[in-house]
Amino acid sequence: MKKILIFLLILSNLTFGVQKMSLDSKETDKILEQVTKEFDKGNPQKAISTLKKKIAEDPSKIIYKVILGFAYEEMGRKSEAEKEFNEAVELQKKYPFFAENGEKYDVRLLIGMIYLSENDYDETLKWIKQVDDKEFYKSTDEEKGIFLGIVNFRAENYEEAKKYLLQSYAYDKIGASENVLGMIYWEEGNQKEAQKWFLKSSDKGNSGAQANLGSLYYELNDEKESLKWLEKAYETARKDKDTEQMKEIKEMIKDVKDSQE
Repeated sequence: MKKILIFLLILSNLTFGVQKMSLDSKETDKILEQVTKEFDKGNPQKAISTLKKKIAEDPSKIIYKVILGFAYEEMGRKSEAEKEFNEAVELQKKYPFFAENGEKYDVRLLIGMIYLSENDYDETLKWIKQVDDKEFYKSTDEEKGIFLGIVNFRAENYEEAKKYLLQSYAYDKIGASENVLGMIYWEEGNQKEAQKWFLKSSDKGNSGAQANLGSLYYELNDEKESLKWLEKAYETARKDKDTEQMKEIKEMIKDVKDSQE
């Protein structure tokens, strides 16, 4: 039976300055639209030319270097992408990068967060680990721990993930740290430790942890306890108005009930 993390929900509940970072501007939107259109039409080289022209016109707009890097990434030209990213990092010494909210950010954070949106966790960690904490985190150390713990978990760096999550869980209001710790121990075959952390997360009203307890008890052949936790998870998801989660848990409940027939 599946394990539930609800990764995007966890990220959206964190109050990182990162989450508030907006790149929205009419000019940037227009260029992104042009680049996307050329890629969709099968003209990536034209997209590259458009970006290079914008960079030549105004080297201070290092956002275009980042977009160019990801354009090369899309084309499979990894070394050229890396070159553009590194040049953007150097250029920010002369031309600091300011987001739409007026905050200054290290451009490496932007690169890392874009990789995160593409579920490339190794590249995410590679870039965000280079960022100075004072520049990166406009949040508490506890939130930093949750974030890096979850990303390391996704990258299957379990020991590194534990290091962060064991520091952050006491301050984690939504139980994300405990849920991920439970998943790590479960993945490692330590059902007893997994159960302990899922229960801690469940106490904070985390429907993912409650559903994971249901799956864990099902694995232990305790269908009665499995249904109890899955139904609890469903009710929590219903209160949270999380329709996707409700649908997923409903299917899990059906699987358990079907196995009893």
